[in-house]
Amino acid sequence: MLIKIRHPKFSSVELRDGSLVIHSMQGKARVLQENVADAAVVVNGEAVRIVGFLNKTYAWHFSGTDDLQSERIEFDQLYEGGGRLINDGLGNSHLFYFTKQAVGHGVQLRHQVFSEKWSIPQAVSINVFAERSSVSASWNSDGYLHLVYCGHSDQQLFYRVYNVEHRVWSGAVVFSEERCSYPQFIPTAERLYLFWQEENEKTILRVRQKEQQWSPITRISSGEGHVSNVGYSFQNGYWRVLWGEGSGFYEARFDHWSDRRALQRGDFDYAWMVEGMHTIAIYEPKIAEPEIMPQTALVEPALEPAPEPPPEPAPESKDRAQTKRESEEAKLQAAFVEQAFRTLQEWEKVREEMARWQREFKLPEPVDLNPLLTRIDRLERRVLSLQQGQEQSKKLWQESFAQVEQGIARTKNRLRDLEDVEKNKPRGFWQRVLGRG
Repeated sequence: MLIKIRHPKFSSVELRDGSLVIHSMQGKARVLQENVADAAVVVNGEAVRIVGFLNKTYAWHFSGTDDLQSERIEFDQLYEGGGRLINDGLGNSHLFYFTKQAVGHGVQLRHQVFSEKWSIPQAVSINVFAERSSVSASWNSDGYLHLVYCGHSDQQLFYRVYNVEHRVWSGAVVFSEERCSYPQFIPTAERLYLFWQEENEKTILRVRQKEQQWSPITRISSGEGHVSNVGYSFQNGYWRVLWGEGSGFYEARFDHWSDRRALQRGDFDYAWMVEGMHTIAIYEPKIAEPEIMPQTALVEPALEPAPEPPPEPAPESKDRAQTKRESEEAKLQAAFVEQAFRTLQEWEKVREEMARWQREFKLPEPVDLNPLLTRIDRLERRVLSLQQGQEQSKKLWQESFAQVEQGIARTKNRLRDLEDVEKNKPRGFWQRVLGRG
């Protein structure tokens, strides 16, 4: 995974075989952290902020303009993917990620804010679809942070707004009840755009834009083939969305969705880039490589007699050879086109089979464990009460037993004293007389 950045000293951040690497403009590479599972990057002015996620209960944050400093971010729960990092218009950075949840399906979506230090993790929603491509967030000129995510059960698209001043999330609003994926915000100077894909008979590309209010949903793709590899481009002052559909590749300018234009996929490079306040998929036109001219020798070689040129073939034989060569090239090209067409047909059939399988496959209804958990909780409280009562009764019994033992000991002592007194008592006259007999 390679993320390009626009920075005077750094060119990109790369996650390669678990190593988090930053590349300088001079081509030097520096390893920031090993055993990294995921990474997120933003640029705030000249400051670079990088978060390296580990499959643990913490992550590493690297920040700075030249010499990056590191600090540890505590999650308190195990990281489950979905790491995203974006900036707002107030100089803060917002971190989103997934963690495990105690009950239910899916994962919990959490949020932390970095101002001068990282805030305490805040839960945004539970039962979120556990894919990195199911979440997107963006800052808008209206002064709010906007968030969309896909639910776990039916992958419906939910929308929330975050008030940065009060640090409060709004309630969730359903933006689409269809099976959705790959939501992506694109903020521009005029408005905020939201793109996503919906899976029906065909996977289609949809969009909504926000000025004062959100517009109705608009379909961008034709619907004749499955949409894939959606990316964006900013060229000549205009934003464009590009996507593959079936065997074709198309683009449409923002707000001119019906004016689709066919392009050649091979004319573009696909890359992840930090654009504005977040990271998006970008299509860039390929730059033609200049031809390298052979270098001339500094010392002229010795002159040798030029070899005699081979005799030119007769015009008829030359035309015949050219015709034969063109015929062979035409056959090879036709065979290549036919093979490519068959491959595309097979791939389209596979895509349709996968879509049909996804539509027909239904997960079993989740079991509601709340009644059972409630009963277990009540039983635990009753057992705890009984245990406490038993311990208290045992303590009282022990105290009573100790008091009884003390009473018995006192009684024995009194009896012993009485016996001693009786023995030592002087005998009377008649006792002595009668005792002799």
